[in-house]
Amino acid sequence: MTSAMTAAVQTIWAELIAGTLADAGVTVCVISPGSRSTPLVAALAREPRLQLVTLVDERAAAFYALGAARATSAPAALVCTSGTAAAHYLPAIIEASLAGVPLLALTADRPPELHACGASQTIDQIGLYGGYVRAALDLGAPAPGELALRAVRRKLVQAVALARGPRPGPVHVEVPLRKPLEPAAPATDEERALARTAAELRGPALPAPPRLAADPDAVGRLAAAIAREPAGVIVAGALPASFAAAREAVFALAARTGYPIVAEAPSQLRLGPRPDGVVLVDHFDLIPAARLPEAALVLELGAEPVAAGWPAWIARARERWILAGHAWRDPDSAARAVLLGEPDEIVRRLVERLATPATTSDARRETWPERWRELERAAAAAAAAAIDAHPTSEVAVLAAAIDALPAGAALQLGNSLPIRTIDHVPAAARPALRVLAQRGAAGIDGLIASAAGATRAGAPVLLVLGDVSFAHDLGGLLAARAAAAPLAILVIDNGGGQIFAGLPVARAGLGAAFADHWLTAPGIDPAAVAAALGLPAVTAASPAAVAAAVAAALATPGATVIHAPVSPSGARDVRRAAIELCARGAL
Repeated sequence: MTSAMTAAVQTIWAELIAGTLADAGVTVCVISPGSRSTPLVAALAREPRLQLVTLVDERAAAFYALGAARATSAPAALVCTSGTAAAHYLPAIIEASLAGVPLLALTADRPPELHACGASQTIDQIGLYGGYVRAALDLGAPAPGELALRAVRRKLVQAVALARGPRPGPVHVEVPLRKPLEPAAPATDEERALARTAAELRGPALPAPPRLAADPDAVGRLAAAIAREPAGVIVAGALPASFAAAREAVFALAARTGYPIVAEAPSQLRLGPRPDGVVLVDHFDLIPAARLPEAALVLELGAEPVAAGWPAWIARARERWILAGHAWRDPDSAARAVLLGEPDEIVRRLVERLATPATTSDARRETWPERWRELERAAAAAAAAAIDAHPTSEVAVLAAAIDALPAGAALQLGNSLPIRTIDHVPAAARPALRVLAQRGAAGIDGLIASAAGATRAGAPVLLVLGDVSFAHDLGGLLAARAAAAPLAILVIDNGGGQIFAGLPVARAGLGAAFADHWLTAPGIDPAAVAAALGLPAVTAASPAAVAAAVAAALATPGATVIHAPVSPSGARDVRRAAIELCARGAL
């Protein structure tokens, strides 16, 4: 076997990396151009099973890959050159870590002899992403020999396996590469033998990803607590789009227990059909606090809810159980128990354990769900009336946009106001709608780029975001040009960060500083910016115009920007009016 590292050996090495990624189930690879990554990119380009997307901005590239992985539930890979390029991946890696999205960051590097000596475009990548990655693996510089090839294959398989579970998330793979960087074919008998060895290592690499299972005794204790207590509520915050497969199990649990479901839009439970006999409280945030019943037991699924009334109400609950998924979640340290494990599996096991309906004669088993049903009826009617009274609000625009979605489309919600105002929209009967949200770190980072990545699942995507979020991710518009399915980018322009206008800081007497440093109106024309970057764009000044624009955009290949100017106070006006109507019992 050859005893020297040559360009051909490095090429064989890189081709084994590319093939192993494909063998392990990676299909989307997002590349940012550079020199040091040349051997790896050349190999990826020759692997027909990989879909390659090239984006010059590493930050946007990382969010694009995040969106693709989140929408498909399959790991996506990132590839960049050495130097500071890899540092731009950090925001998306943080989101992937906290949200449990499988992601691989393959960062090219100089070889060891060029470290700590002032070599150009060289940084210390060890520990670059800290505790936000599930693992950080160094492939080591390419070397000849069968053992070296087996180790490369093993490390790549290991990286994909760790990204997929049992606690999904990002993995960092450092890939040192030496000059010459250009691909070279085997030229000696030893190099040809090494190429044959690499080919023999190829093949299917991974079984189904492992899943985190909750302790059976803990599930049993929870089932017993539920069976004893009729005055319970199921609360569902943001959950992965894949949780839609568990909708029927959650509904079955609610039917067995009589517990109403307080479901936020990203829970995958709210926007879709629901069975008769199950109470879904869609407008929890509009029910006056004084009228909310005090729950004896709360069963939480998904991320912490964003509803403004949530903290005060949950503080009154006597018993709180959290199905936390892959990571501990109990922000106020008040839970009776936190169950780690796949929430869908825990719900199904609870349904099995509660197969026999409760036989106690507690009158609350009849009156409890009816109290919530009546409150929801009044809140829904109040919301509809408030929206009618404020037709230029973002709630009215959002309702029109959702009604225009074609079957099979996905909805991605931006953080700040969109993810809150969506729950003021009437939950009309409609096919189940996949809802995507970045609730890991709950930032406004990379929303456009991640929505573009979500089109890799093959379905049209409607992204709803505010004008500040749009300005924050203008680089994402370049990523949007790589949309693989129709993408409608609905920019709800309320003149800045109007969420702050509803917070105590707005009443702190800050004067002009409040507008300058909190509202921060971008002062740009989203349609003009999009057009300058070669994207179709339209301004839609009414809910009807928004609905027409969304329908047209999602029937057209590629990305379209829709600028929707709305009343700055519209979201607050709708919420305030609806709560007042509910409090007066006017409906």
